[in-house]
Amino acid sequence: MADVTNWPTAWEQAGDPEPAGDPEQAVPEQAVLELGDAEHGDAEHGDAEHGDAASAAPEGAAEQTTLVAAERRAVQRRRARSERKGDRPVRVRGRKPVIPVGDPEDLDDVRHPRATLIGLVAVGVLFLLSSLAIGTSLRDGERTTTVQRVAVPRVDGSTLDDASRAIGDLGLLVAVEYQPNEGVPEGVVFAQRPVAGSKLEIGTEVTLVVSDGPAGLKVPEVEGLQGGEAAKQLQANGFAPVIVPTHDEVVRPGEVLRTEPAAGTRAPPGATIDVLVSAGPAPHVVPDITGQEVAQGFPALGRAGVGLGAVSTVAADGRPPGVVVSTDPPGGTSVPRDQPVAVVVTESTPVTSVPSVTGLLQATATKALASSGLVVSIRTQSVPFDDSRGGRVIAQSIPAGTPYVSGVPIQLTVAVAAAPPTTTTVPQDSTTTVP
Repeated sequence: MADVTNWPTAWEQAGDPEPAGDPEQAVPEQAVLELGDAEHGDAEHGDAEHGDAASAAPEGAAEQTTLVAAERRAVQRRRARSERKGDRPVRVRGRKPVIPVGDPEDLDDVRHPRATLIGLVAVGVLFLLSSLAIGTSLRDGERTTTVQRVAVPRVDGSTLDDASRAIGDLGLLVAVEYQPNEGVPEGVVFAQRPVAGSKLEIGTEVTLVVSDGPAGLKVPEVEGLQGGEAAKQLQANGFAPVIVPTHDEVVRPGEVLRTEPAAGTRAPPGATIDVLVSAGPAPHVVPDITGQEVAQGFPALGRAGVGLGAVSTVAADGRPPGVVVSTDPPGGTSVPRDQPVAVVVTESTPVTSVPSVTGLLQATATKALASSGLVVSIRTQSVPFDDSRGGRVIAQSIPAGTPYVSGVPIQLTVAVAAAPPTTTTVPQDSTTTVP
């Protein structure tokens, strides 16, 4: 392969110096390219292997190539770029601009046995370490503790208690699953998982499928319906409904609360189904609050679920005000929820003072005291016949202005004038006066 670095430039072949001004104006019309060996010959002029006569030309011979305007401009641009970057001049070969790629690469053909030996040794060490790790893992697996296994016995047809005991004695756990079965009595095992003969580790769970009797019919959902409508629906499904009134504080009377058995469960055809129908709130008992003060009696009515009705007062002697005298209905009576209860309580007794009747005639004083609720008694006291107090009250046992309670006795002292003296007329010579 010819060394392209020794090819003369197009400027040298043309015999012109390198352009100093505009490269495009300085490009000559003719450019000469030195032909190398036949491997780099121009395909347009023939190949040396095909007998091209140009390949037989002596070394150093030159062939002129005419460059068109576009090629001259391309050579100019590439050469300008090469000069700016410090590269070697652009050369032209086969009417195409070519940039040299540099000197041929030197190949290292010397053998290095030491490096090869080191690589082989490293690979061997890695292989030994991997083998050791795999062997250790296998040995650890062989040392795993062996768990004792037992065979599951056949318990089909046994009762649940017998089957559970047989499996539990082997160290196995028991799980129970109930399913309806028309041909197996209730409480008898008719299937098991896993099947009999399976080898299981101690502590493994075994599921026993137990019959809960015939499948029967599914109880429909009737909650919220009226009692009569629910009964008809249950009869249509093959059951015998029975209406059971049940008190409820929330559900309106006549609506179904629930059924027993519950909706969704299964019951034999013709089975009795209790339909619990709301009968409204349960009756409430009026509490006995007689003799209690209002502060304690009224809250007791609310806690019992009854309401407070009309409250009236009455004057009661010997009792403080604000005490419950009676209720209507009386305590112990059953009434609907929130029914009002009338209550009678005591009020304060009005304060009354003893009036003054001294100086009044007996009849007037007696009438005034009796109207005040006092019980009047009379005692008399003689006074001279000419005393103006005769027939009048001269004293009273309870002083005027004293507070009293109705019915208290009071004694009045009434003055009674003595009889006047008697006068007798005798002859003038003597006069006798009888005292």
